[in-house]
Amino acid sequence: MKNIKKITVIGLGLIGGSMALSLKNTGEYFNITGFDIEGEAMNIAKYRNVIDIIARDYKEAVTDADLIIIATPISKIVEVAEHIKDYLKKGAIVTDVGSAKEKIVQKISKILPEGVFFIGGHPMAGSENEGILSATPELFRNTFYILTPTDITVSEPLVILHSLFTKIGAKVISMNPREHDENVALISHLPHILSTNLVDMIDDEQKKMKNLFKLCAGGFRDMTRIAAANTKMWLDISLENKDVLIKSVDNYIKYLKKFKIYLKQCDSESIKNHYLKAQKARVNLPKYVEKDISNLYELRVSMTDRAGVLSEITQAISSVGINIEDISIFHSTEFSGGGILKVLVQGEDAGKIAKEAIEKKDHKVSVKKVFGE
Repeated sequence: MKNIKKITVIGLGLIGGSMALSLKNTGEYFNITGFDIEGEAMNIAKYRNVIDIIARDYKEAVTDADLIIIATPISKIVEVAEHIKDYLKKGAIVTDVGSAKEKIVQKISKILPEGVFFIGGHPMAGSENEGILSATPELFRNTFYILTPTDITVSEPLVILHSLFTKIGAKVISMNPREHDENVALISHLPHILSTNLVDMIDDEQKKMKNLFKLCAGGFRDMTRIAAANTKMWLDISLENKDVLIKSVDNYIKYLKKFKIYLKQCDSESIKNHYLKAQKARVNLPKYVEKDISNLYELRVSMTDRAGVLSEITQAISSVGINIEDISIFHSTEFSGGGILKVLVQGEDAGKIAKEAIEKKDHKVSVKKVFGE
């Protein structure tokens, strides 16, 4: 991988350990240094060949590193950035794995020195198991990995991260930090709150109805499985994304109140329509489809040399629901003042939709099938 040879992972839990293992599984040669405030985690990681080198402190961990991945609890990410900022070499790329992004991106962008590039990241992967002993190189395969560039993000580091995380099997998409937080509040953070509050309510009720927990069957168990997740992690997430999460809770309450009115009015038609709409939406949730390289389409975008342009293009593609299979930049005599951005997407329709989205941002773009008929 161009410019990326020495990688440091700070925080050797499930995500950090799995990241190191996944990188080793790419077939690329990376020298991976690990650092964790828990010495035992580092020793286990070294013993299991998750990492190559144990660092004694932050300075040793990041000095001369090409890429630093901060995989600590979300409440510690900015603190780690403060610890490492004075030891980062020019050109280093820093990313994180936190599941809330806007505040973290704003704070770290102000902390890191000029010439160091920070791009927020969030792998939407996890497990009920925790710690380095649960780390697996398959954790990110076929999961979404969200990168959160901003208007000032430089193109090359974003391309490098996109390519790197694609190599570990993730489906990488880009969106701005605010949009990320709004999305995950609805489809990740809110479900956890609903799950924990339902368990809390049933736990209180079972003090009066002694057989209640005994009767909890599949539906209850399926909906509340995530309530057993790491309490400290979810406390950090809830507080970090609280502003957006409060809006999501308020919105959900509106839906509950509307349904309550249907019940009070014995409005069977509205109740039936509600169930049918939800059923249809659930059945139509996107499913992972194995990549078909014979159906890849290539978009070539004339790209000016300015900060934020790659972020603008990738976000335009992601905003219309298209996944980028691969991305690269090269200089060409065909276009002066910048370069050519090559983007691969799956399917002819995806190529057309992505092309239209990019053109709306006033970029010249062509599309063709990678493998001819």
